[in-house]
Amino acid sequence: MSTTNKQNLTLPALRGILGSWVYYSCLVSLEEIARRVQFADEIHKSKQLSGMIQRKLQSTRSTQIASYIKTQPERFFNSLVIATYGGKPNWHPITSINSKASDGELLNLPEEVLESVGFLTFHGDEKLFALDGQHRLAGIKKAVQDGLPEDQVDEVSVIFVAHKTTPQGLEKTRRLFTNLNKTARPVSKGDIIALDEDDVMAICVRKLIEETDYFSDKRIAFVASNNMPSSNLESITTIGNLYDILAILFSETESNLKKKKADLQRSRPSDSDLNAYFDLAKNYISLLADNFTEFRSFLNAANSSAVVAKHRGSHGGKVLFRPVGLDILTRVVAKLTKSMSLEDAVKLASKLPRDLTSAPFATLMWNTTTKTIGNANNVTLREVLMYMVGVSKLSEATLLARYRKAMGDESAHLPARVK
Repeated sequence: MSTTNKQNLTLPALRGILGSWVYYSCLVSLEEIARRVQFADEIHKSKQLSGMIQRKLQSTRSTQIASYIKTQPERFFNSLVIATYGGKPNWHPITSINSKASDGELLNLPEEVLESVGFLTFHGDEKLFALDGQHRLAGIKKAVQDGLPEDQVDEVSVIFVAHKTTPQGLEKTRRLFTNLNKTARPVSKGDIIALDEDDVMAICVRKLIEETDYFSDKRIAFVASNNMPSSNLESITTIGNLYDILAILFSETESNLKKKKADLQRSRPSDSDLNAYFDLAKNYISLLADNFTEFRSFLNAANSSAVVAKHRGSHGGKVLFRPVGLDILTRVVAKLTKSMSLEDAVKLASKLPRDLTSAPFATLMWNTTTKTIGNANNVTLREVLMYMVGVSKLSEATLLARYRKAMGDESAHLPARVK
């Protein structure tokens, strides 16, 4: 890519056709993108509709992306799709190629190949706006505004399409904008757990499975959600639930490792910090085993099926053998660490009821009629458990009213506190 002044810009490009769109694939520096490209507020005449697009970008996402650009050595982006109108951008195809290769394999290239390779020139009077990749654009703008390292030379793949301001052109561009955004799919949780090399929770889940005996073989279900298959009779929880447990542990419990979940997902820490997170995860599991006999019996069992059958089934069983129960208990522990050590927090939490058929789990989590788990009252259940250990954010009167409503019993009383 070369520039002759602040206005003129020459980009190496590939020209292609897809459907009714002619597009150009180019490489553009972060600085030029930040300087020239705006957000997609040109596809609506209404300023209110344009404002809706802008408000979506006023989030922490741009800050996270800016940090990713500046701190992640292995950073990479998908192509931005940018519409251009006005001015006089020009396409200059290459008409011939002189090859120095001894085998002459680039001689006599087909005409359609030559017509697809060339240069795209801009003169600074064009209007450019992002149709796809607006959050990435916001992050790029912030990173450039804050200042990039002097030795950082990044080029991003950009696809340019031509936009017309006629009613038909606006309709066509709006359709492209919505199609690009509504058909995009985020990376699945399962793929993140299996492959992500930046996400601290994903890395630690894999290490727990591969480097410890806690969840070896069939002791954990390879299911990305928190829903344990009813046919599973060997696992204590799912990899999706274990990921969520570690996210609570790393982002909510008080420690020198505590960070926002989004930061833990996007920026790989140093090897020493990563080892510290792994040690924290192992320590938490060890503490659960020390304080919950049913959890310890699962980890120590040569055949986990017998332990699972005892503690999970139509009879109810223990709360730790349900993914939602493990999640709620970990949130209680995290809240307790604001005033005590993790060790003391787990020890106090172990004094809470554990049987699904007893209060406060009966009705709030365990449907005693259908013999199934329900999630509708998870927040109330969590606050009741926190009340029982003295850390609920709700007043006793407010919590009692919520508890009675969830129980469907106006005479119900809150369970006794534990010490």
